[in-house]
Amino acid sequence: MNPKVGKQSPVRPIQLSMKPRLNAFPENSFVAPQTAPLQMKRDIVILQFLMALVVVSFLPLLNGCSRSPSPEEPVKESSPPAKDLWTCSCHPQVRQDDQGACPMCGMDLVPLRAVAPNGAVSPEQAQVTTIHLDAVQRTLGNIRLSPVEEKTVRRQVELFGEFSYITDKQIDFTWYYGGRIQKTLVDYNTTEIKEGTPLMEVYSDEAIENQRECLHMLLELRWHTQAEQKIFESQYGTNAERVSLVGMTYEGKNMEARLNAMKDRLSRIGMTAVDFDLLESAGKIRETFTINAPASGILLGTLPHVGSRFTTETMLFILVPLKEVWFVADVFEQDISLLKLGQEIALRCRTYPDQLFNGKLVFIGREVDPQKRTVKARFLVSNPDGLLLPQLSATGSLEIGTNQPQLAVPASALIDTGSRQIVYVETSPGTYTLRNVKVGPAGELQADGLTRWVPVFEGLAAGEKVVTSGAFLIDAEAQLLGLPGSGADPAPIKP
Repeated sequence: MNPKVGKQSPVRPIQLSMKPRLNAFPENSFVAPQTAPLQMKRDIVILQFLMALVVVSFLPLLNGCSRSPSPEEPVKESSPPAKDLWTCSCHPQVRQDDQGACPMCGMDLVPLRAVAPNGAVSPEQAQVTTIHLDAVQRTLGNIRLSPVEEKTVRRQVELFGEFSYITDKQIDFTWYYGGRIQKTLVDYNTTEIKEGTPLMEVYSDEAIENQRECLHMLLELRWHTQAEQKIFESQYGTNAERVSLVGMTYEGKNMEARLNAMKDRLSRIGMTAVDFDLLESAGKIRETFTINAPASGILLGTLPHVGSRFTTETMLFILVPLKEVWFVADVFEQDISLLKLGQEIALRCRTYPDQLFNGKLVFIGREVDPQKRTVKARFLVSNPDGLLLPQLSATGSLEIGTNQPQLAVPASALIDTGSRQIVYVETSPGTYTLRNVKVGPAGELQADGLTRWVPVFEGLAAGEKVVTSGAFLIDAEAQLLGLPGSGADPAPIKP
């Protein structure tokens, strides 16, 4: 055994001194560990500054090497980036730059196609609005078509009004003399009378006095004529009779004219030639007179009572003939331009539902009712049997239009925006183009009155197919795509 290995030397303990050894490093050679990163950052900043200075110094050289544009070459301006718009499915007129809720209905906005910042569209899109739908979209939208054909379209305007007597034929009866009612000759319940029917018997002091004056003038004129005859016979002999007819004095002519005027007034109240003969021959004066109906018609109001006195200005009764009456209707302002004098109207009255009365337009009012926005129109209606009474209501049907066929489309194909009318025309299967049209008032066909048609004056040609069902869906799709639809400004109509 090795004696060195087998014999272990004793272990000495290590003594550590806690005092710092200040002399381990030379003076001013101590560096703190935190100062190394700060030194590195400072070097990086200095390096970046130097690189920037070099780049700035070489910029003039780089610009001198670039090609300057020639004066003839236009400078290209960079177009601004397109922006996205958001719209509402129910209110396509809503346009916003960011997504949010519709200010009108509160629905979430959907993205619209990207447009230029000024909102402009291409010239082709501004003039033509074309929408393409696939087979599934056409089926879901229930798209239906109808060809543009020549039809005879007639429009019916329904008018409501009431019958009225003709005011210019109304008779406000007054008598030629004042007097007193002696007797009424008709029942007070009588309203309809015929011409010549005795109505009342009257007594007049003025008429009796006129008869006495007439009798006095007759006697005086007879005496004056005999006296002139004797003078003529003494001067002219046998020719006195011929001379008396030609050479009557001024006094005699004046007296005869007054007598004729008095006879004419008395004859108007009912005195006949027999009465004048009795007055001249026997001096018989008539005390009472009978008033007859001057025409056939109905009495408005009541007759005066027995014993009541009246003057020449008193209205004894009102008589209205009913052989012809007026139908007075209210016409709305949008239908005034359709009226023309002489148009025929068919009237139905609830009092006689099975009878049809015909009338003719004779008057169109020029004053608009500010409350109902209507004007008065009068139609002359024949009433030979007197069935139509004043204030009875009736409904009239006025046909407007011509018998000449013209291009027409169903009314369901038309979209009326108020300022213009548009339709959608199928240019190819599944492709629809907006078309501005000029149309007339809607009406019905003579064959069937179920479908309403609209005559077309401009914008369509015979044989073209227009959308009659689903036109509003196509128009809404156009507006959602930002194309000019029914809400855009009107474009000129192309023939």
